[in-house]
Amino acid sequence: MPSQTEQAIAGFYDGIFRFYESANSFLTFGLDRWWRSRAAKLVRNLSPDASTALDICAGTGDFSLTLYNDYRGALKITGVDLSRAMLSKARSKTNKIEFVEAEAKALPFADGSFDLVTISFAARNININRQLMLRALREFRRALKDGGIFLNLETTRPKNPLVNLIFRVYVKTAIGFLNLASPTSRTSYTFLKNTILDFYGADEFSALLLEAGFKKPSYKILFPGAVAVHTAVK
Repeated sequence: MPSQTEQAIAGFYDGIFRFYESANSFLTFGLDRWWRSRAAKLVRNLSPDASTALDICAGTGDFSLTLYNDYRGALKITGVDLSRAMLSKARSKTNKIEFVEAEAKALPFADGSFDLVTISFAARNININRQLMLRALREFRRALKDGGIFLNLETTRPKNPLVNLIFRVYVKTAIGFLNLASPTSRTSYTFLKNTILDFYGADEFSALLLEAGFKKPSYKILFPGAVAVHTAVK
């Protein structure tokens, strides 16, 4: 069962699902679409013959749809999320993808069910603490077939101190504007700010993937230096 904290996180997203996509676009100057496109192309290059994929914390379905389109409809995708409201919006976009209400660290699928397991801009929400993050990563690995690919698209702490400073100032300022625009969602956006700023650096997350049992972790930093695409193999 989800913990009270995890239920609260799902509740946060239930509260902002109508504005979630526009908030993402505002925060990233529209780069979030480009990042998802780059991540989808990367995983397709790594696993061009994949036939099944699980998109975890699929939210409103943006990355699930990006994957589906990049594979030209040849990939059977299942999206899972704990927020019923976010999933309702995802289902309204397409009937080509199955969306299931489920908890990320207790997936309702048999071992080795998928060629790909992906998560996009949501690992930070699972990162309530290091042990829960590890538990979730091990669950993602369990759902993969042997030799399957895991992909995580997420914000990262820039290595360059100046870029890191600019990143932190920008996130705090942008979230401040969102709080002013939507005072009733202040708790949700403040939570979003903290998860972005507190997530692992790219090398730290690669080490965590190894600890969770994955092999060959690697990452690519995307412009402007505060987003990373991580991949690893079961």
